[in-house]
Amino acid sequence: MFGEHTMNKTLATLLATTAATFSLGAYAQTSDTMPAPGTPGTTTTTTTVTTDTVETKLVPAPGLTHSEAKDAKIESKADYKARKNIADANHDLNKADCKVTTDGSVKRACEADARAQEKKDKADANLIHKQETQDINAETK
Repeated sequence: MFGEHTMNKTLATLLATTAATFSLGAYAQTSDTMPAPGTPGTTTTTTTVTTDTVETKLVPAPGLTHSEAKDAKIESKADYKARKNIADANHDLNKADCKVTTDGSVKRACEADARAQEKKDKADANLIHKQETQDINAETK
């Protein structure tokens, strides 16, 4: 019994050290690759992580030219379409989970919740796209 406790303590120490090493490595990697904020001619992105998806919002650099603004709008529209497709896929997964795990009125309520979540995700995608477009228009020279 004493040997198991020592082994568990050693294993816990090893896991903590490994996790710290990976965390520091990931931090160093991301900080080295990020451009300086406000660098002319570059765009900055902000990333929001939720339990299901990763949202990246385009933040235009100050003073965009007409062609840069057009490119940023095209990218924003593509991101919007991708967010909508993700919402559709998540709806299909949630609906399938409802079919497998429930039946009767509980199943219908579960499917209604899945549909409501899909509508919310699509509305959020639309709001993000509109905000990005407004930000791009405000930053165009």
